[in-house]
Amino acid sequence: MIVLLTNDLMFQSRISGAVKSAGKVLVVDRTVERVVQRSEQPSEVTLVLIDLTLDSLQLAESIPQLKLAFASAKVLAFGPHVDVDRLSEAHESGADAVLTRGQFDRDLAKIVGE
Repeated sequence: MIVLLTNDLMFQSRISGAVKSAGKVLVVDRTVERVVQRSEQPSEVTLVLIDLTLDSLQLAESIPQLKLAFASAKVLAFGPHVDVDRLSEAHESGADAVLTRGQFDRDLAKIVGE
């Protein structure tokens, strides 16, 4: 199972297609609290994706909460290459990987397939 935090419906659709192609289930929401509630089997979550354009997320709080809720999952954050501060904040807040949106988009099938 893969969890996605975003409010970008267009990119969400692209991610959803890649996840379905990989034979996995995707749970999407805009808040940590709701995505945790909606994930019926937290131990089955293998990947948490965070769209850094979701400005409502306080990364210093959200990333540790996600790592606690989904202990066996890798946390990957992605965002615009020009938003250097937000990318750095995600790294400093404990994300396992931080990619630009271009890098994430290019490697999407590989990322969700692993």
